Amino acid sequence: MTTGTAMATPGATTEYFEIDSTAVGARFAVSVFLPRGYEGSSREYPLVYATDGNLIAPLTEGVRGAITDRQQARPVEPYLQVNVGYVAADAPRQLVLRNRDLVPPGEGVPDFMRAHIRRRLGVESGAAPESMYEEFFAQQKNARADNFLAFLETELHREISARYRFRADDVGLFGYSYGGLFTLFALTSGSSLFTRFGAGSPGVVVPDSRIYERYEKLLADTESPVRETFLHLTVNAYEMLGPSQFYRHLGIEFLRFLDVATERPLPGLRVSTELIADESHSSGIVDAYRSFLRTCYPGAAS
Repeated sequence: MTTGTAMATPGATTEYFEIDSTAVGARFAVSVFLPRGYEGSSREYPLVYATDGNLIAPLTEGVRGAITDRQQARPVEPYLQVNVGYVAADAPRQLVLRNRDLVPPGEGVPDFMRAHIRRRLGVESGAAPESMYEEFFAQQKNARADNFLAFLETELHREISARYRFRADDVGLFGYSYGGLFTLFALTSGSSLFTRFGAGSPGVVVPDSRIYERYEKLLADTESPVRETFLHLTVNAYEMLGPSQFYRHLGIEFLRFLDVATERPLPGLRVSTELIADESHSSGIVDAYRSFLRTCYPGAAS
């Protein structure tokens, strides 16, 4: 019997490296999914960044091969995917560190969120210590999504550009939950890097979210050049209709943001949506990922 570190996905190539960020003051883990045939061609592919890399990479490694198969009913164009996560030493704290990186500065916290997070972390059952619960909200209070966006745009992207071949004008960003909140933060920052934004169940849960203020500010900016951009929004039916007050409020703010973006659209922005049936917040991430890619990167069927 031989011992290895992981099962290999047939026909898939994944590369891994770590990078220090001056903008954030932390070290990040990065895995890069290369499409089939990448090494033997000169083709330039779309590039997609995905946050919460420690979760999204293992969940989607096998999915990417299936959805780019041209015999699929709705195939996706082959693409490169950059998964951004935390190094091994930080991975056990990823649920709190992501608050630092994915949440906009000054984002509010609803009163009912504290009880929700205690249950989610498993503090009462002993699955997580009280200190992790306290750190969760400490990181939220000092959130700096602006620093993480600067890391992606000016530090990591420089490294990706030096290592890989892709279409420079076709860079996407996918995030789920607080990652979806970060996607909206990048959009409302007027990011010059990203052109296709995927926000799955974005973690907007307060009516005075910084996202609304930033959206109105960007809408009022008449001096910046207009670019063609795409935003794909998804939400799970059980979030909107289930027993959790936290997720129902996420659903309420999802509809509110959609209403704002529909009634007062940003110039050049095209918005699409999908309501994912029979899924909850915990189970809908792969469906949201697949929906984003199928909508924003449609391929040709054979």
